[in-house]
Amino acid sequence: MKAKFPLVFLLLCITEIVLAQTRINTIEVSDTIISATVDRPGELYIVTKTGQIHRYSEDGKLMALYKAKSVPTLFEPRDGARLFAYYRETQQYDLLNPSFDVTRSFRVDSAFAIRPWLVCPSGDNKLWILDQEDNSLKRVNMRESVVETEANIDLKIIKDASVFTAMKEYQGFVFLLHPQQGVYIFNALGKHIKTIEVRGISSLQFLGEELYYIKNNKAHLFNLFTADTRVIALPSVTLFTLITDRRLYQLSNTSILVSTFTP
Repeated sequence: MKAKFPLVFLLLCITEIVLAQTRINTIEVSDTIISATVDRPGELYIVTKTGQIHRYSEDGKLMALYKAKSVPTLFEPRDGARLFAYYRETQQYDLLNPSFDVTRSFRVDSAFAIRPWLVCPSGDNKLWILDQEDNSLKRVNMRESVVETEANIDLKIIKDASVFTAMKEYQGFVFLLHPQQGVYIFNALGKHIKTIEVRGISSLQFLGEELYYIKNNKAHLFNLFTADTRVIALPSVTLFTLITDRRLYQLSNTSILVSTFTP
């Protein structure tokens, strides 16, 4: 599917003075940050190399800290009310409240997938499972213990599920990240519908109706419903960069810069 309009380049002419005016907070972290994401309201979450998960307010205030038993394979804060953490080594996933209390913990039943590679939430009681054994995508209703949807990924598209590093459901679509090939998009039935071809990206995020990723110090945004694209230049290069409709989060190995932002 091609974009309906040419790429729009929104260049942010930011000087040091502007950056000083927009900066809200700088946070120092005692451990090394290995991943970061935001929930739908815009609060920031980081995961560190020792398995700590931190939650920060929009202004950079530490709201909660959790020491996981190991580093989660996938952490998904969703809407901020019911957090999700999946551990591939034990095939366990935990549901946590905003204070990081584990409210429920489950094992991924081998009856649903022989070799689960990635697991992510689909609503409150369902999971998407990427099975390395047969390259299949399965949506499982955990309350009813039934597989509702199952689709094999065409071997012409991908031959090994283990190349994917992240999986998310958003706006009725499923997204798989291949760091060297790009973002693979599937519909609610698990059918592949599009690949956004881009090399060398480490994460994918969402802003309203748009998917975005960071490449060459720019945020590349793709509208999921119109296929329109736009690019936003960012003020400086950092290890991780996240944007919301109000904030710009720039993260290094051990620090976080929080600034105001209008996408």
